[in-house]
Amino acid sequence: MKRRHLLALAGAIPFTVQAQAQTMKRVGVLVTGDPEPTWSQFRRGMSDLGYVVDRNLRYEFRAVDAPGPRLDAAAAELAQLKIDVLVAILTPAVAAARRATSTIPIAWLGADLQATGIRSLGRPEGNVTGVLSPSSTLAGKALQLFHEIKPDTRLFGLLLNPGDPFHVPLQRDVSAVAAAEKIELAVEEPRSHEEMTPAIDALAKRGVAGIMVQPSLGLDIAARLTLERKLPAISFRREFAEQGGLLSYSSDYADLSRILARQVDKMLKGIAPANIPVQQPTRFELIVNRKTAGSLGIGLSPTFLARCDEVLE
Repeated sequence: MKRRHLLALAGAIPFTVQAQAQTMKRVGVLVTGDPEPTWSQFRRGMSDLGYVVDRNLRYEFRAVDAPGPRLDAAAAELAQLKIDVLVAILTPAVAAARRATSTIPIAWLGADLQATGIRSLGRPEGNVTGVLSPSSTLAGKALQLFHEIKPDTRLFGLLLNPGDPFHVPLQRDVSAVAAAEKIELAVEEPRSHEEMTPAIDALAKRGVAGIMVQPSLGLDIAARLTLERKLPAISFRREFAEQGGLLSYSSDYADLSRILARQVDKMLKGIAPANIPVQQPTRFELIVNRKTAGSLGIGLSPTFLARCDEVLE
């Protein structure tokens, strides 16, 4: 009996190992611009759904600071790793992911629906679905908020990423608000981190009252450079205000990341992207950095502060 029992246990070991291998899922993550805090929030969302790293889930993470050959190479590398789902964060990442694979399910978080190839939010075609954030509309609202803080604004700077297709709807929506507020826009289009300094210096030389930054340019470097030059700067991701920008007005990215995690969970369970509707946020947040405002000599009224979801000291 003992010998038979030991043999039975020995025979069960390979089956257990095989079962564990079958339940291990691999998720590729491709990010352009600053990965944090979206990357951390997404991992937390997956953890809340019961996924544990190295127990039933493994991540393959690639972050590239700008669109171009390096981003395409990272997407192609992920596609060759036999991942179950490819997560693409921001528009350039989903464009690169689509070029890399037409078969691996892609879960996308971004603002430019056209870049995804999706024509129906309720029933996406192909291998892409995700979370659509109306960032270009929010950017226009952010300019209105800036105008409330500095009502004498007549010239405003716009820092766009020409390698990111989202710069087109962004410029369109911000230009519409600027025209309504009788504000002239000065536009610079740096193509790399090395071009950020001369671009910001060019806007400062023109005497802009402030600058809006497209997130895929890199919010950390933009916040640092604008603050060093005493230029009020705004964007539409909360980490920009956290890193020293004056304010951000955006979707609640923690909420977006949780939604994204739920969609990835569905894909890992075998549901096709075409059967997972694109979702949109319902929660938005205005974050202002009062310390930055003070260093720039900008007064924030109690009324304005009361409207903020968070005031950073």
